[in-house]
Amino acid sequence: MTRSPSERLVDSATGGAAVDRGSTALELAPARVKEAFAILLVTHFAVDCFSSTLPTIQPILVDRYGLSLAQAGMLGACWLLASAVLQLPFGLLSDRIRSRHFTTLAPLVAAVCLSTVSLAPTLVGVACLLVAGGIGVSAFHPHSTSRAGHLGGERRGLATAIFITAGTAGLGVGPLYLASAIERFGFERLWVAALPVVALTPLLLWRLPPDRVSERAGARAVDWPLLRSRWRPLLMHYALVVLRSIAQVGLAQYLSLYMVQVRGADFRSASVALAVYFLSTSSGAFLGGAAADRIGGRRVIITSCAVSGPLMAAFLATDGWMSVAVLFVAGTCLLAPIPVNVVMAGELVPSQAGTAAALMMGFGWGLAGIAFVPLAGVMADWIGLAPVLWVFTLLPAAGLPIALALPRSRSATGALRKDRVN
Repeated sequence: MTRSPSERLVDSATGGAAVDRGSTALELAPARVKEAFAILLVTHFAVDCFSSTLPTIQPILVDRYGLSLAQAGMLGACWLLASAVLQLPFGLLSDRIRSRHFTTLAPLVAAVCLSTVSLAPTLVGVACLLVAGGIGVSAFHPHSTSRAGHLGGERRGLATAIFITAGTAGLGVGPLYLASAIERFGFERLWVAALPVVALTPLLLWRLPPDRVSERAGARAVDWPLLRSRWRPLLMHYALVVLRSIAQVGLAQYLSLYMVQVRGADFRSASVALAVYFLSTSSGAFLGGAAADRIGGRRVIITSCAVSGPLMAAFLATDGWMSVAVLFVAGTCLLAPIPVNVVMAGELVPSQAGTAAALMMGFGWGLAGIAFVPLAGVMADWIGLAPVLWVFTLLPAAGLPIALALPRSRSATGALRKDRVN
C-alpha cells in the first residue's frame, strides 16, 4: 500500500514510532468531524479578529490619553503578556486536563473584554481589560490548535495549516471590522462588535464534541523527558520564531501609528494598511504550508529569512498603493514559516502537541513582543518611529544561520522533499 505524503512526513519526524494519528477523527462520524472542524475554523477566525483590537485602536488611545510611544509600547507589552506568553502555561494545562471549555468559553471572554476597552474610564482600566481579554485568547489557542490537528486525522499537518490560516484571516479582517464598528456606532459602543461571538458561544457548547479518551492517552502530565530529549531542534525552531516575531509584532503594534504620525494618513487608511498586513499573514500561513509540501519546510524557512527583510525595507521606501502592495508581499514571506514551525515542533513531541503549539505560536511571539515592543517605543521617542521600523527589517536575516543549520532529514516537512527525491 502506497503511503501518503502526510504519513511519510509524520513517520520521518517520529523515527517510525507509532503515533496516535487522528484518534478523534476515527471515533466520530465523518460528518461530525467536518462540522467540528468548521466550527473551530469559525471560532479561530472570530478570536483572532479581536486579537487585532489594540493595534487598531492604538491611535485613538494615544490621542485620548496623551500617550508617548513608550507608554503605547508598555500597553502593547501588557497585551502580549496576557495573549501570547500565557499560551505556554495554558498549553501545559490543556495537555494535562483536556477540557473542551478552553475552546468553548475562552472566545466569549476575549471578545467581551476586548470590545469593552472603550468603556474604561482610565488607562489602568484599559490595561486590565486588555489583560483579561488576552487571557481568553491564550486559553483558546493551545487546546484548539491541538484539537484541529486531531480532527485532521491522517492530514494533521494540512488541518493545522488551515486552522492557522483561519486565525490569520481573522487578524486581517479585524481592523476593518472594528474600524467599521467604531465609525458606525462610535468608539464608546465598540462592545456591539462582540455580539456575534456572544451568539456563537451556545453553538460551541452544543455542537463541539468533547475530547476523546484516546486523545488523553499519554498526555495526562507533561512529558518532561520527551521534551528534554528534543530540546535542541525545539530550541532552533523557537529561536527562529522569536526573531521573526520581533519584526512581525513590532510592525503590527506600530504600523497604525506610523501611518498616522509619519505618513499623515487618517484612521480609516491606517486601518486598511493594518488589515492588509494582517491578511498577508493569512496568505503566508497557507502558502507556506503548501510550499513545504513541494520544496520542504527547511527551504521555506530559509527563503523567508532571506527575502522578508528586504521586502519590509521596500515598504518603508515606497509610497501609496505600491507601498501597501509591497507590505502584503513582505508579510506573506515573513509569516510563511508559521505552520512549518508549528507542525515540525509538534511532531517532534507528538504527545505534547498543545505545549509545542503554545511554545511556537504564543510564547515565542509574546516573549518577543514583551522584550522589544516597549524598547522600540522608547527608541521611537528618542530617534523617531521610522528609524525603529527600519531596524526591524534587519531581524529576519539574523535567523538565516539557524535556518541553514536545521536538520535535513528528521524535520517534518523537510523529510517530505527527501522522500520525493529518493
